[in-house]
Amino acid sequence: MEKRPLSITIIAWFLIILALFGLYGAFTMGSNPMAIKMLEDMHASLRFQQAWAVVGSIVTLACAYGMLKGQPWSRVLYVAWGIIGLIVGFITSPMKGLLIFSLVLLVVIGGLLFSLTGNQWFAARGLALKREQG
Repeated sequence: MEKRPLSITIIAWFLIILALFGLYGAFTMGSNPMAIKMLEDMHASLRFQQAWAVVGSIVTLACAYGMLKGQPWSRVLYVAWGIIGLIVGFITSPMKGLLIFSLVLLVVIGGLLFSLTGNQWFAARGLALKREQG
């Protein structure tokens, strides 16, 4: 497929924007009184949350770049990192109900990334990390 599907473009740019907000949040959460209060209820330190947000943002940016370039590993990494993020969120978050939104978002985006159109753009099926030879 020569032309990138609009759905993949929207997903990639959405992930770029989320990653940039995540980086901003990571660097400012230590000075935000509301964030500090929320962190007191969590089972993780401020430093852990900041490091997790930075690593997550970097992984998300890498996934978005790979999606824009049609690299199959990017969609596999996105889904795998999303599952890991949900597990860590379930362990650390005192508000488990908010994870439902993240789960729904992961399922919808994952479904689009692994749809017929997604498979054509990435030139791969399933969990293939490299393009199929045509």
